[in-house]
Amino acid sequence: MNESSLLGPAFDPPWLDELAGLSARLRARTPRLVDLYLERRLEIVAELDGGRICTREIRSEGISARWASPVRTVMAARNGISHGVLRELLAEAYEHLQVPPMRRGAVTELDPPAGWEPWTRGTFPASCASPLELRLMIRRAAVVADGGWCRVETPVLLHARRLDPPGGRLLAVWGHPLMGHRMERLLDPPSAARWTPRPGTRLTVLFSEGSGGVLVHELVGHLAESDLVLAGGSPLAALRGAQVGPATLHVIDDPTRRDLPGAFSCDDEGVPARPEAILRGGVLEGWLCDRHGARGLGARPGRGRRASWDLPPVSRMSNLVVVPGATDTSELERSIGHGLVITRTGGASVDAESGLAVIAVEEGWELREGKRRRPLAPCRLAAPAIRTLATLDPAIGNDPTPDWHLGWCVKDGLAVPTGMETPSLLAHDLQVL
Repeated sequence: MNESSLLGPAFDPPWLDELAGLSARLRARTPRLVDLYLERRLEIVAELDGGRICTREIRSEGISARWASPVRTVMAARNGISHGVLRELLAEAYEHLQVPPMRRGAVTELDPPAGWEPWTRGTFPASCASPLELRLMIRRAAVVADGGWCRVETPVLLHARRLDPPGGRLLAVWGHPLMGHRMERLLDPPSAARWTPRPGTRLTVLFSEGSGGVLVHELVGHLAESDLVLAGGSPLAALRGAQVGPATLHVIDDPTRRDLPGAFSCDDEGVPARPEAILRGGVLEGWLCDRHGARGLGARPGRGRRASWDLPPVSRMSNLVVVPGATDTSELERSIGHGLVITRTGGASVDAESGLAVIAVEEGWELREGKRRRPLAPCRLAAPAIRTLATLDPAIGNDPTPDWHLGWCVKDGLAVPTGMETPSLLAHDLQVL
């Protein structure tokens, strides 16, 4: 196991080895230790205030433990990572337990990458007309389970938010070669005169410039998460093995894509990262499962993710990727008599019971006879999951593009970073709300 050369050791490997031996002994007891989860976070927030750059650091860390008994699984958590904190945490289930002490000086502080400060100073002067908040986020975690341990490595992330006018934002992997270009796009002022489509209108919609990621995120990603499937709350629950989309549609959830924000080396239950096909040739092939969901569905685990160390892991997406097709985007635009082309979305949600997704559109154009006419005002589109998937155009764009405008996926009020990369996708009969 190699420590990250960027951040140094966030946890002491010999101490984790001792904890792994302890966990192996405790697995034979009742209640049985399921896992220990340790996490450190650093956030650096920079804002432009009266011409000055104001920065602040937010450091946090904690440990959680899960135990399984014949009746249920319970979890407890504590702030801080130390011998005393761990001893107190485990004392809830085991009396007079000998917890291995930590070695002094074995762990370094999390620090930002060397280029962070000069990059920040170079970014703000260009953004004076549009005040901006930059947030650099570093997270390191470790899972101790099954008599062993693994390090959870995730990319250093940059979250940028336009403060005036509000709404524009992005989430990117720090150091990505397109980061500067995407920042410039974030700061572009919206068009002054924009057209609002009439509510109730049904239109053909071309999702371009990666904006189709939010459509697939809601229609496929969330509805394939194992907790919804097991609860019978997903309209896809009974359709495994069925043709639900065009034969050209392939959707993969891939945490190994280190260039996208949802990447990880292993999930927060210690399962090594690997891609999982959800749709292959339009056929619903698999689910996104944490360990509990995998047992219930007879599927593979690997998507147990925690919003924080004091919260249990639940099934969540990582990086949702749509395999590109062979059609040029301009050809897709020319095929539309009257419709919309979307270039940026501002959020979305899906009602699991009905399968109705609602997509907030931030930027786009009206299309008439294959040509862009009027810039689009913010609006919302309704997309019924099963029908929209079934009628998705089989002509898929050849332009795979990451969508950095969202990044955070919120489920039951809990946010985790996710990534999306999609080519241009053509959806039919979406309703303007």
